[in-house]
Amino acid sequence: METTKTYPQVYQFGPVFKTFLVMAAFALIAVGVTGAIQSYARMDGVATQFAGILLSMIPIAAALFGAPMLWRCKLTLHEDRLVYNGLIVDAVIRKSDVLEALTPAPQYGMFQIFLTLAGHPFKRLHLAVLGHMDDALERWVNALPHGQTSRV
Repeated sequence: METTKTYPQVYQFGPVFKTFLVMAAFALIAVGVTGAIQSYARMDGVATQFAGILLSMIPIAAALFGAPMLWRCKLTLHEDRLVYNGLIVDAVIRKSDVLEALTPAPQYGMFQIFLTLAGHPFKRLHLAVLGHMDDALERWVNALPHGQTSRV
């Protein structure tokens, strides 16, 4: 008996990844603060102290900007469209706008969808999702016009 899933379906990072992300962000902040303190206390000369403190800001910036960017990544599947919030691109992709879809074989615990679109500022979109494609998403993608696929 086939169960029908209700829409919208949301695909995002799970609690294990988000916990790791928060811990990594705190670790980067600690490394940056420690580096800044060491630069200020141990280096001779204003120029070397400034350079050391400036370099120590890199892991802090990575934590403060990178972690929220990864936290917000998700793919929301509706019956007639996909809503993709990625690292850089936020897009609403309607089924009717897809000219061609390419779904290579899943690798390394993630799946990818390459879409060729009409009526968007970008003609091609690469969606990469950490996890496995479930039945609802696979049916949605299989209903799209397909190009050459490399499913194994």
